[in-house]
Amino acid sequence: MEKRASGGRLEHYSRVYESAQFTDWNRFHLCLNDLEETILATFSDNTPLVKLVGSSATRTMRNGEEDLDFAVAFQSPMSNEEFLRRIRETDLRITDVNQNKKYGYIRISGKHNEMDFVLVPMRNPNGNIQTYEQDAFYHPEFINRHKQSTHARNVILMKEFFEQIGAYKEVKGIGCELMTLHFRDFDLMLDSFARRDALRINFSPDNLIYSQAPLVIDYPHLGRRSFTEKVTQAIYGHIQESARKVLEDYRILKVKEK
Repeated sequence: MEKRASGGRLEHYSRVYESAQFTDWNRFHLCLNDLEETILATFSDNTPLVKLVGSSATRTMRNGEEDLDFAVAFQSPMSNEEFLRRIRETDLRITDVNQNKKYGYIRISGKHNEMDFVLVPMRNPNGNIQTYEQDAFYHPEFINRHKQSTHARNVILMKEFFEQIGAYKEVKGIGCELMTLHFRDFDLMLDSFARRDALRINFSPDNLIYSQAPLVIDYPHLGRRSFTEKVTQAIYGHIQESARKVLEDYRILKVKEK
């Protein structure tokens, strides 16, 4: 690994990172403030905690992938149907509504001021995590508490790698975040994929083996559910071969054109 981390490799990785990282945080905060005001005004009778989760909360957003993921946490019960009805009555442009058939929560996607957003209503966990959407509620704190100064760089390199090989939807941004906490280095992640036929990353107190999938990255609090459950053996093999290629020739990882 030391041989691979040459000056040329590190310089190239820096170019990949700099071309991909999101930088327009002023525009982001304008959109954030507007969305928060709209949501709070819509539910003034049952004021929720509107909390950013996802890459915007951990500062690992990429250019062209800007989105604001919100957990909208209520102290008093709020049904999915009532939440959706009220959101539809606002000026927010809704592009998709998706309900998780297994766990029941909904994701409302939309676009506002040229930025994508996602709203997920839930009961405020108040520190007592019982559902997977509540697990996600605390992901930013978990990541920000454990990350190193190079976290954003390594996450964005991983996102670019998985995006460029066509496996990002299966690995997901949170998968890249947790792999960065585990490996601490992009090349170490590549090396692990290249050498191993299966990977399990678990930060949760529950270390139960519940899946035979080749890549298992557990929810960090509740465990027993993997973010990467859609990574099949064939996809893992493709990741493995792609990792070997980048380790052999780092220039395979492309610099994003602006």
